[in-house]
Amino acid sequence: MKLSTKIITAVLLVAGSSGVVYAFSRHSDWHMTPEEKVEFVTERVTKKLDLDQQQQQNFIAMAETLAQIMLDARAAKQAQINEISQLLQEPSFNQARALEIVQQKTQMVNDNAPPVISSLAVFLDSLTAEQKTKLQDFVRHHRGGRHHGYASGHFGKHGNSE
Repeated sequence: MKLSTKIITAVLLVAGSSGVVYAFSRHSDWHMTPEEKVEFVTERVTKKLDLDQQQQQNFIAMAETLAQIMLDARAAKQAQINEISQLLQEPSFNQARALEIVQQKTQMVNDNAPPVISSLAVFLDSLTAEQKTKLQDFVRHHRGGRHHGYASGHFGKHGNSE
């Protein structure tokens, strides 16, 4: 795996543990706008981590960055799926075009890594030691937000169920 892919994977795990990726993937069937999703996730994370106003603004900036990237990726996804489907139907698999598609995805990751990492750094650097511990416990327990415990009110061993 390329270093850039590892970096973006790590960033998404941390962001997902914060609830961003989870909300955008889990709640996509709610027919929420990106702005509504950012607001929803911000409210949850603010409450769980007890964020102050500046931390909340830092989180919103990170969430908006991720929301835009996810919208862009989602817009390109269907076209790529259609093109891959066409490649699979051809009598001879077009390896060069398949490689181009993979390289386009890799380039998208490379292009988006700096703003994601920057906004993540600003948010994480604004957290207190206790907030970082809560976040780390959540990451350890939920492995990137795919666990449904977040939706049921669990937030690491330091949080309270609602």
